[in-house]
Amino acid sequence: MNILVTNDDGYKSDGIRTLVKSLALFGDVYVCCPHKQQSASSMSISINKKIKIHLPENIVGAKRTVTIEGTPSDCISVALKEFKVDFDLCVSGINYGHNLANDIFYSGTIGAARQARLKEIHSIAVSAANPNAPYIYDALNSFFDYIFDTKLYKGDHILNVNFPSINFNKTKGFKLTRLGKKLHNSDFIYDENKKVYITKYSSKKFIEDINSDVAAVEDGYISITPISFDNTDHSFLDKISKKNL
Repeated sequence: MNILVTNDDGYKSDGIRTLVKSLALFGDVYVCCPHKQQSASSMSISINKKIKIHLPENIVGAKRTVTIEGTPSDCISVALKEFKVDFDLCVSGINYGHNLANDIFYSGTIGAARQARLKEIHSIAVSAANPNAPYIYDALNSFFDYIFDTKLYKGDHILNVNFPSINFNKTKGFKLTRLGKKLHNSDFIYDENKKVYITKYSSKKFIEDINSDVAAVEDGYISITPISFDNTDHSFLDKISKKNL
């Protein structure tokens, strides 16, 4: 199995090293990731720009490692050109911090996985409150055993995977989930002296469905949420079609 690994936290992230170490047990791993931090870049791509490539020290477990001065989604396109490999799977992560509920619209980790799926590569995005937690590596190996055995990663979707909240030192297992309702809230506060806006981040929580990704990680489970590309509001379409508008 040929596996492409990327992230949005950049080459120096510990999370990508843990991910490569685990995936090397299952196939040939190639890394193409941002040279520097690219969090919250969503699925953005570089338009009419030159993308510089770096050849850093190879990440242990990878066949090759390339970094680029571009977005996580750019990494997918560059990897296909640089490695000239037919990839069976792309795994993006391990992101430092959860990507739950409406986080998926902002996350560069998920953006890269979605870009890979558009390139017809099955894809998984992996996030954790703390990728350095002692249990993560063994839990990751168990997760991939489960995923490759069940073939859950195959289909037109991507899998959005989140490890338990920071309060846990082990997982209770896996849970198939739907997206929750949690929202980001960023207040923009203007600094008169520096003439800049300063962002203050907070998170707005809701009473979550027990089958949501938010509820699962808060209860100690690894949440596995299939995400599709169809953002159409089908219920609204059905409603207005009945009115012959």
